[in-house]
Amino acid sequence: MTTPSGVPVSLVRLRTRDGVWLDGLVAEPRRRRRTALVWVHGLGSVFSSAQPLIREMSTRLNAAGIGYFKFNNRGHDVVARRGKHLTGAAFERFGQSVEDIRAMVAFARKRGYRRVILAGHSTGANKVLYYGARARDRRISGLILLGPVSDVAAEAKRLGRRELRRRVAAAERIARRDPQALVPRAWGFWSARRYLSLYRPGGDEDVFPYYRPGARWTALRSVRLPVAAIVGSRDEFLDRRPQDVIDALRRNASRAPSFTGTVVSGARHGFQNRERELADLIVRWVHSSSRDE
Repeated sequence: MTTPSGVPVSLVRLRTRDGVWLDGLVAEPRRRRRTALVWVHGLGSVFSSAQPLIREMSTRLNAAGIGYFKFNNRGHDVVARRGKHLTGAAFERFGQSVEDIRAMVAFARKRGYRRVILAGHSTGANKVLYYGARARDRRISGLILLGPVSDVAAEAKRLGRRELRRRVAAAERIARRDPQALVPRAWGFWSARRYLSLYRPGGDEDVFPYYRPGARWTALRSVRLPVAAIVGSRDEFLDRRPQDVIDALRRNASRAPSFTGTVVSGARHGFQNRERELADLIVRWVHSSSRDE
């Protein structure tokens, strides 16, 4: 099949080392296959979401000789099923995202790409940063963090800090009885364990702790890869100025050989109606990071 711009797109499937099947799509340039960009979607999303962005990314990346890969991760949809087990965003375990991304990288390498860039949007940004810090995968040439917003800060903005602390404490009590039990429906459709992963400060998923003075920023400070961070100026989940987030990321990317931070004017969290601008930014950054190698 092809996009409306004529770029051929293939539907593909891969299997992780622990036996999870992930559906996805691939758009590849006709000739050069040196660099691939692997896109990791956000919380509860799917590989086929954001069609206008898929069109712009596949068209512009392929024109620049860059492959575009986008797969489900095991946090796709709110609830999914794997055999007898419930999965999806409500039940996923954040640390297992390492297995998803490792399989995506291996897939791109088997297609002949020597350089792999990881681009994560929203919760996908948490995942690619965590992967870069935890996996130490030498096949990775750079990280792009799109909408790197703290879930803790966003929820505290929505509820108030005191109410969020109250809910986290209640979720801890529920999780002690049964980590898979659901929190009250008014809080969202989450298992207690997933709720804590998202909203309890200091956990593995809390990789963008700009809201906490003195936070250690363990993941970002350990990454030794070129990093780009892109934030919309109208991101509805931010509790502060977008530039403040970029500045916090820049200060803490202390071991990254380069850091590029960009605020996209007028863009919301999903970059709707700014797809072409975002795709062009990413293509330019991929080319500039390759020259720095």
